[in-house]
Amino acid sequence: MLRQLVINDLAVIDSLNIDFKSGMTVLTGETGAGKSILLDALGLVLGDRADTNIIRGGSEKADITAIFSINNNTYINERLTEMEIDADDELFIRRTITKEGRSRAYLNNTPVPVQTLRDIGEYLVDIHGQHAHQSLSRPQTQREILDQAGAYNTLLNDVSTVYHEWKQVNEQLQNFETSGEDFEARLTLLRYQIDELTQLELGESEYETLTEAFKRQSHSQDLIESCQRILTELSESESPLYSQLSQHQRALSELCSIDNSLVNICNLLDSATIQVDEASSELKDYIDRFDSDISQLNSIEKRLDKIHELARKHKIKPEALVEQLNQLTLQLNQLEGGQEQHEFLQKKKTELSQSYLKFANDLSGKRKITAKKIALAVTEKMHELGMGGKFDITVDSVEDSKLHSFGMDKITFIVSTNPGQPLRPITKVASGGELSRLSLAIQIIASKDNGVPTMIFDEVDAGISGGIAEIVGKLLNSLAEHRQIFCVTHLAQVASCGNNHLRVIKNTNKGETYTQVINLPEQERIDEIARMLAGKEITNESRANAAQMLESV
Repeated sequence: MLRQLVINDLAVIDSLNIDFKSGMTVLTGETGAGKSILLDALGLVLGDRADTNIIRGGSEKADITAIFSINNNTYINERLTEMEIDADDELFIRRTITKEGRSRAYLNNTPVPVQTLRDIGEYLVDIHGQHAHQSLSRPQTQREILDQAGAYNTLLNDVSTVYHEWKQVNEQLQNFETSGEDFEARLTLLRYQIDELTQLELGESEYETLTEAFKRQSHSQDLIESCQRILTELSESESPLYSQLSQHQRALSELCSIDNSLVNICNLLDSATIQVDEASSELKDYIDRFDSDISQLNSIEKRLDKIHELARKHKIKPEALVEQLNQLTLQLNQLEGGQEQHEFLQKKKTELSQSYLKFANDLSGKRKITAKKIALAVTEKMHELGMGGKFDITVDSVEDSKLHSFGMDKITFIVSTNPGQPLRPITKVASGGELSRLSLAIQIIASKDNGVPTMIFDEVDAGISGGIAEIVGKLLNSLAEHRQIFCVTHLAQVASCGNNHLRVIKNTNKGETYTQVINLPEQERIDEIARMLAGKEITNESRANAAQMLESV
């Protein structure tokens, strides 16, 4: 469950530190107070895409930290162990976004990719937005809701894994199935290219060696003349450096008998004399060994020209020619063994197709069982929410014969909101208010067994009021018996059902706007619910009504 949220420099939030409890927590406040910013902050810390516009004006970065209790979350603990991240009973998730657009993520102070936050977040928090009903008409959303409610994740993974293996094999087969002329032309070209590169007989590091040799030979005159001039100045001139150093070293040695503080300088000159002598000796050897054969230079130049010519033909760097020969040889071997490989891939595709169909059929069976269970439960909740009629889920075969990563089922949510009326797709039957209530019923039922410890409902009670709002509040409260529930609401009937109550307010100080979150004690909670009932003018009657609503929960 979520224990704490720390927000710094996000939108109108300067600095905010909120502690949370178990049960049902309601968040209330006037429109524009900043309730949505709290959810945005939590979304960012769970891996949502970041925009630099969310950083508070005048600040360099936004910084959000969420602390979760994970002592009973097996998946999270296993993932942290796999990533070698230490964790006891708490998980610290931190996200920073800078003005330059850089985003960094941390799990217990260990840097991780933002994608990791998304993966982890799916097992920590389940967020239902105020516009969730708008996506309810999409077939993908309907399928995901059904699968979320079903206890067949392993089967879903099996279907997806086999599908992607089948897809890969199928793509390889399509590459094989080229025309005979194209196949032969490819073989001919490969053989020609391989023969040309083989005749070159290029060694593994030969190009680098030749380049160095060419550079040396093409500058031979400069090298010899410069080295000879230096050698002359060091040891072969009328007054060479070596002789001067030796003379100075001897003179300084005599002075050391008078002042031994000169000993270190004398030693340094002695070392310098030895090193100059060794340098002169090595320069002489270098000059004596140097081979400035013009014919060798021409030979190297011709060899390099041939290497560069082939590199240009293959549009690669000269150093990559050896690897190019290996790759072309591998391609030729694959093509020459194409028939055998083609037969192997066809057999593999057949086997994967059979495995896929088995898993997909098993998945269809599980989906149909889950669909019946969910349909009955949602229908019951519809009646509780003041809607008549019936809800159902059809699981039909997809209209095309193609394989899909999600299986071979077309999932459709159908409903009748009035007794005696036929069941039809929800978007063709339900009004806006009905769709909102229906969406809430589906979310509550489908989320009951998904194992996510924290659920957030962001104004999902829009479009309802009165007695129905009270029922919605009690439904959310009952859901909070087994998990942590957050509900952003404008309805007093829903707010009164919370175990904890946070009020979000916006203040202005010296021309700057700040958002605050206040944990309301009992009396202030009565005032807040009275405000929700009566508006800004709170009366004794509205306070009495608020107190009665809280007592009746």
